[in-house]
Amino acid sequence: MPTNRGGSLSGGPIDPGGRARALSTGIAALCLLAAVGWTVAATAPGGPDSGLRVIGAVAAIVIAVAATALWATRRLTSGRALLAFIVVADLATLVAALSPADPRVGLAATITLVFLGTFTAAFSVSVVVYGQAAASAAIVVITAVVGVSQSAASAGDLAPFAVEAAVAAIVLPLILHHGFAVAGNRHLTQRGEPMRDPLTEVLTRHGLYSAASTGLTALNRKDYLVVVRVHLDQFHDIAVGDGHERGEQVLKRVAGRLAQGVRGGDFVARTGDAEFSALAGVTHEGVEIFSNRFRELVFDVDDPVPVSASVGVAFTPTPIDAADVQTPIDDLLHRAGVAMQSAQDAGGDRVEIDWSAVPPVVAGGPDA
Repeated sequence: MPTNRGGSLSGGPIDPGGRARALSTGIAALCLLAAVGWTVAATAPGGPDSGLRVIGAVAAIVIAVAATALWATRRLTSGRALLAFIVVADLATLVAALSPADPRVGLAATITLVFLGTFTAAFSVSVVVYGQAAASAAIVVITAVVGVSQSAASAGDLAPFAVEAAVAAIVLPLILHHGFAVAGNRHLTQRGEPMRDPLTEVLTRHGLYSAASTGLTALNRKDYLVVVRVHLDQFHDIAVGDGHERGEQVLKRVAGRLAQGVRGGDFVARTGDAEFSALAGVTHEGVEIFSNRFRELVFDVDDPVPVSASVGVAFTPTPIDAADVQTPIDDLLHRAGVAMQSAQDAGGDRVEIDWSAVPPVVAGGPDA
């Protein structure tokens, strides 16, 4: 079937300034708390007792203060910036925890891991949360082991402090992460926005946002995030001519094939009365392949009532900002919807691709 390679179909993205501002302010506050906590640890009895320890404590505090100023004045909310923040914060915490001469004070300095873990629980996908839990465990263990080896404290002396630090820095954020996920899903359901379509059992639009957030790390490993929108060409005639029940059978049958036909890590949602959308991470070469395969999944010659599909495709380069997954998906859905309408206007049973995300030479368009 024909595939349109030309044209530039655009849709204006929603301004995420409010969310980015709130996120940056939150990180700045987190860094300020860390600076205060590490200053208390550095000046408390049992604090640094040598030049090297003092340098370590001061370095950690300076990093926290600098990060406070940076995020208070700039909106660094891309996925890479947030990941860099987490890594630097973990390293600075380790330095701050190893600086005091008394390992009990050092373990107390790991309190910042609680703030950092809560941050990842609220804003990040599961892989980041569990990664931070592992990093927190490593920092607590290293602090305790070094403390036992370099001071008069025994493992028994430090065990209560290490357990408290581990529970606060690891268990609490994991519980919060689960709670945030459950509360978020429940909130969507209470607003009349379920995560799955009750008829076809594929995702709803809001379920698509949630699934994309959860699977964002894997999606960002590909070159592009692509959205494919599919309209069933004959659905209106089927629903009117053969009845509502036959129309529902068609929807369930097509939804089942789409859900089973996509790869693991790709997501299918019902986004209209006779419309489905797929979201996936693809390579440069995979845009057309994925789009045509998705269209082919709709049609089955053995169906009692075969249907064809008008397909619209839009894509955007990765990585996608973990702080605001919904905005790029909404933009892709809009652009793919425009392309899908072009496919319908051209007679249906065809794929229209919005190539505006990349230069023609990359897209493989007519100028390649």
